[in-house]
Amino acid sequence: MVANRDRNCPQLRRMLIAVSAFAIGFSLNAAAQTTAAADNSANGQSYSSSNYSSYLSTDALLGGSSGGSSFAEPAASASASPQYGGGGRRSSYPTYESRFSHIAFEGGFGFSAPIGNDTKFSTADINNGYLSPAQSIGYGITVGGGWNFTKKFGALIEYQFLRQGMSNDYLDALNTAEGTSGSGASIGGNINTWSFTIDPIYYLPFSHKSGAYVTGGGGFYRKVTNFTEPVESCDYYGDCFDVPETVDHFSSNQGGVNGGVGFYHKVFGEDSNGKFYAEVRYVWVNSPVASASNSYQGSGTEGFIPVTFGIRF
Repeated sequence: MVANRDRNCPQLRRMLIAVSAFAIGFSLNAAAQTTAAADNSANGQSYSSSNYSSYLSTDALLGGSSGGSSFAEPAASASASPQYGGGGRRSSYPTYESRFSHIAFEGGFGFSAPIGNDTKFSTADINNGYLSPAQSIGYGITVGGGWNFTKKFGALIEYQFLRQGMSNDYLDALNTAEGTSGSGASIGGNINTWSFTIDPIYYLPFSHKSGAYVTGGGGFYRKVTNFTEPVESCDYYGDCFDVPETVDHFSSNQGGVNGGVGFYHKVFGEDSNGKFYAEVRYVWVNSPVASASNSYQGSGTEGFIPVTFGIRF
C-alpha cells in the first residue's frame, strides 16, 4: 500500500503544480483588467466590447454612423462646402433701400410775377365793358407727389395755386368807368389760377450735397377772376369795419405748360433724399380773350414767373 502511494505521488504532484500555475495566471490577468478599468474610470472613459467594435468598424473608420457607437461624428467644416453659391467667395448684395425711398413729395411757397398780357389793359375795353384786368405781383403755393425712378430722375404730379392782385392802374380806370372812384364802394379784385400738372424732374449734382435740376410739364389750368366791393361787417362787440366781398366773377378752364430750373441742397446728409430747393419757372396758360360775345373771358393767354422755396424728398 505504501509502495503504491509513493509510486503515484509524482503524478499527483505534477497535477497540483499545473492547477496552481493556472490559478496564479488567472488571478494575475483578472488583477490587471481590474487595474485598467480603474484607470479608465478615473480618466472619465468607459469602453465596452460594443464600443471597440463600433470604433473599429468600417463605417466608423470612414466617418459613417453606427447605431451603438458612443462616439459623435466629426462636425462638418465651415469651409467644406460654401453656402449660397459663390464657390467659397462671399456673395455681394446691393445696398438696402426701403421701398418708400422711391416715393417723392414736395411742398413750397413763394411769389409770382405776371408777364405778357397780364400786365397791360385797355381803357377803351374797360369803357366798352370788357373785364380784362391787368394783374399785379402775388403769391403761390406748390405741393406734389410722385416717384423717383433713379437718384437723378423722377416725375411729380403737382398742384399749384397762384393768387394775383389787380394792378392799381387798372382798378383806378375801372372805378372811374363805373363811377365808384373815391367812394366807399370802390371796386377791387383778385385772380386765382390753380392747376394739376405732370412734371418730370432731372437732377444735376454739383457735389454730394448740392446741385441743380430742370423740370417742366403741362396739364389742366383753371383761372377764376373775382371782383370785390367793401361791405360793412360788425363783430360780437359791435365794432364795424369794411371787408371785401365778391360781387362778380368769371372763370375759364384751359390747358397750359410750364418749365424751369432750380437749385437744391441736402441738409439732412448726402445719403438723404430730403433737400431744400429754390426754383424759378415760366407758366403759360392758354386763357381765352374777351370778346363782344363774351366780355368775361379775360385778357387772353397769360404768363407767370413763379419763384418757389420749399422742401422736396
